[in-house]
Amino acid sequence: SGKAQDFCATMSRLLTLGSIVAGFFAVWVCIMQSGLGEAELQAVQLLPLWALVSFGLYSIAVIGWSLAHFPTCLKDAEILQGEMKEAQSELCARGVLSAEEIE
Repeated sequence: SGKAQDFCATMSRLLTLGSIVAGFFAVWVCIMQSGLGEAELQAVQLLPLWALVSFGLYSIAVIGWSLAHFPTCLKDAEILQGEMKEAQSELCARGVLSAEEIE
């Protein structure tokens, strides 16, 4: 049930983004065909590029913010460190690693 909800949420976000992009391009095409002057036409022609660059900068900012405020889970970190020690001891037992390489 959790995977189905995640899939529906992802599809909903994709549908929203697709609708916004389609709406933007529909408005852009209407403006392009409206008979603008030369200067206005050149400005309007750059709108899709401006939108793409703006979306990219927004995406980078959101990813950077998320990484800067990444939540730490002490319990999960302890579990992971325990699993790493267990894996290291197994590798030592099999002769893949020596005790000096671990420390």
